[in-house]
Amino acid sequence: MTDLTNTKIRTAGNAASTDFNELRKEACVLQKKGVPFMMASVVIWTLVTIVRMLPADIMTRNMYTFYCTGMLLPCVLIFGKITGAKIFSKSRNPINKLGFLCTMNQMLYLLIVMWAFSQKPDAMLMLFAMVFGAHLLPFSWVYDSKTYLVMSLVTTFGSMLISVFATEVCTGIFMTACQTVMSVLLLIECGKLEPRSKGGQ
Repeated sequence: MTDLTNTKIRTAGNAASTDFNELRKEACVLQKKGVPFMMASVVIWTLVTIVRMLPADIMTRNMYTFYCTGMLLPCVLIFGKITGAKIFSKSRNPINKLGFLCTMNQMLYLLIVMWAFSQKPDAMLMLFAMVFGAHLLPFSWVYDSKTYLVMSLVTTFGSMLISVFATEVCTGIFMTACQTVMSVLLLIECGKLEPRSKGGQ
């Protein structure tokens, strides 16, 4: 009787695991592993780099840096159309909702950056870059992606070290390069995923 119960539990567990993997795969295909957000970040960090080159005081550059983030949604919508990602899909897939929560969680982290804007303006860009890099880590699980895991660590620690030992412009260039590489790697991941998904239909 015990063996039969254990067998049923294992069978149910395997079925649940299969269903979960299918949900995650569906989310990866539907949202293209968040590629539109990463491509939008390339634009934003390029603008931030340009802003840090301006012959203006630190407070002005910091304010313009915040303005650059306003380009996120328009760029995401544009790149979403280009890549065919359904970023704001009404799908009931819980993985999609989790991805959205992970994205919105960054808004809470930005309170740290806002504090630095007035209290520690010289460190604002570094904190902004570190917050951005750190918020990518949960997506390594959401989208089952090593790219998110590795690049989260690289951008977080890399931006901190570069900010300490180099200029703000170097930090901006570093972040732009990281986001460009990340976008390419995620597109490659998506390209490998879709044929298998179509073949399984």
